[in-house]
Amino acid sequence: MRKALFLIALAVAAAVGYTALVKPYVKDASYIATAPDTAMALFTFVNPTPFTVCITGAEVLKPPGVSAELHVTEINGTLVAMRPIDKVCAAPFSAVKFTHFGYHLMLTGNITGNAEIRLRLSNGEDLVFAAARTQLEIHIH
Repeated sequence: MRKALFLIALAVAAAVGYTALVKPYVKDASYIATAPDTAMALFTFVNPTPFTVCITGAEVLKPPGVSAELHVTEINGTLVAMRPIDKVCAAPFSAVKFTHFGYHLMLTGNITGNAEIRLRLSNGEDLVFAAARTQLEIHIH
């Protein structure tokens, strides 16, 4: 009985420690210039936690004067349109790709060099990452 209680306590402690150490992160971040003073940030948002985590907002820290807005591209037959959205959620132990024809961050302003972007998360934390400019330039409104 004591051994079983010890193993349960050890499992609970490991789970608590895991959730305290593991945080959502961004990988493969870049941005693409889509028009003068407009760009699209693309990346993968990884949620290695056992809880759903949502991106509820974004801002560009560098360069100054550039704004960010969560968008989704919707395709209906031959019609392609973007619309702003309030949040993008990643289920536990999953990832969400921000791509040309899906979720993305629309950046507006004079963007040059690397961008430093802060995501606001539903768990109360902020996530800051850098995105470098890529040469591929494709975007359809």
